[in-house]
Amino acid sequence: MNGMLLQKLKDHFGHDSFRPGQEEVIRRVLNGRNVLALLATGGGKSVTYQLPALLLPGITVVVSPLISLMIDQVQQLRAKRKIAAAYINSTQDQGEAREIMQGLASRKYKLLYISPEKLQQPYIQSALRRVGVSLVAVDEAHCISQWGHDFRTDYLRLPDAIRQLGNPPVIAVTATATSDVRDEIRELLHIELDDVIVQPVNRANIALDLLSVQDEVERREQVIGLIDELKGPGIVYCSTRSAVEALVATYQLSGKKRVHGYHGGMDSMERMLIQTQYLSGELDVIIATNAFGMGIDKPDIRYVIHYQMPASLEAYAQEIGRVGRDGEPGYAVLFYVEDDWLIHQHMVEKEYPTQAQVARFCQWFAAGHPVNAEACAALEMSEEMVQMLTFYAQDASGRSEVAAAIDRTMETPRQIWLEMDRRKRLKMQKLHAMRLYIEESAECLRKKLNRYFSEEERRFSLHCCSRCGLDKQAYRGDRNTGAGNKDENVWNLRQALENLLPKKE
Repeated sequence: MNGMLLQKLKDHFGHDSFRPGQEEVIRRVLNGRNVLALLATGGGKSVTYQLPALLLPGITVVVSPLISLMIDQVQQLRAKRKIAAAYINSTQDQGEAREIMQGLASRKYKLLYISPEKLQQPYIQSALRRVGVSLVAVDEAHCISQWGHDFRTDYLRLPDAIRQLGNPPVIAVTATATSDVRDEIRELLHIELDDVIVQPVNRANIALDLLSVQDEVERREQVIGLIDELKGPGIVYCSTRSAVEALVATYQLSGKKRVHGYHGGMDSMERMLIQTQYLSGELDVIIATNAFGMGIDKPDIRYVIHYQMPASLEAYAQEIGRVGRDGEPGYAVLFYVEDDWLIHQHMVEKEYPTQAQVARFCQWFAAGHPVNAEACAALEMSEEMVQMLTFYAQDASGRSEVAAAIDRTMETPRQIWLEMDRRKRLKMQKLHAMRLYIEESAECLRKKLNRYFSEEERRFSLHCCSRCGLDKQAYRGDRNTGAGNKDENVWNLRQALENLLPKKE
């Protein structure tokens, strides 16, 4: 078996040996175990389900959170790995969807990427049952905790969908998860504690920096200067769309590099085009909200700048983990003004309903009114909030698997509101932990970050952090800003996306 695994690894992925944790995960999957794999960002998580897909008799279904992530991974599987893969998402027209379904029926594919919402659709479940599902992979599994309760409740319905597929083995993969998040994933997906494989979160090649600034003017000046000075491709993260747009506009007036903005309010095709340009080297820097970066396979990102503090240390670790996947030195710097945390506090307050809003929703729901755009307008709530309340208001018998997983039955408006309040307090606790991280102290930043994930590993390669000593000059330098690599597959995707965008007069 070992020789066959290594041969498949070399033939399809170009590696002579497994990275830490990969082989152990793959063997458990092939033995029919449900597995939770926590492998560091850039640690080769996708191989742990893509390689077994080649050896298992049926199809492997990959639950993926983002359309851009699906497209990127499927393009790579087809072009680089020579593996038959497809995706189903909401951007496809009827003809494309029909073609994919026909391909499924003829067993053309080994991997199918799909959103948790699409996987709930009965006709898709029926088609997959006929084909035979050998494995369900939940990519970026931390989304179960981060998003499942808040606005993508179909993550919490995954156990029911998996049962409809015949209860195949499940692998959940992520780069960062606290012990509480691990427990939540394990409970939902029925993973035994012995089948949790954890590799260190610590990224030894990334130096950590933390800079306090007096006001917005100073922050903007310093960040613009750093974008010009730092070498290699980079990402700048902002907390809000307005901050992204303001920083992009300011930089494009005087900056030296090819920069573009990216946030969830942009057209999906435009976002995919920008991502493709960045991957192909046609853009130097992306200034973005946290909507950008999940699953991005760009090994030479040299730095991440956080223009404002993130909402949690989980988000921070995920985002800086996009630096230096090629193993070369990278740099992560977090800027903050004393009151930055107020932005996130305000966003959390808006995200969850008040007790009065919950009561109004329950009256609407009990009266049998449809839960749709009309409901959002009538109740003066966001679509995400209505979706979340609908999940908790549903009859427990209709979602018994989920109810068992979270061990909670919501029968009254007060009980639902108490659950909303509990989850809001959990988010505020994460925000508080982020505030503690940025507080001025002499303690090593790497130690503080890794301790949050119950990890003692603190190795570093070039520099550790600004608390332990950091030569920033090592990360500065000029970069060739030519057109970059025109990989044929990426270039063709770029052209296709450009054709889909509306033409400007």
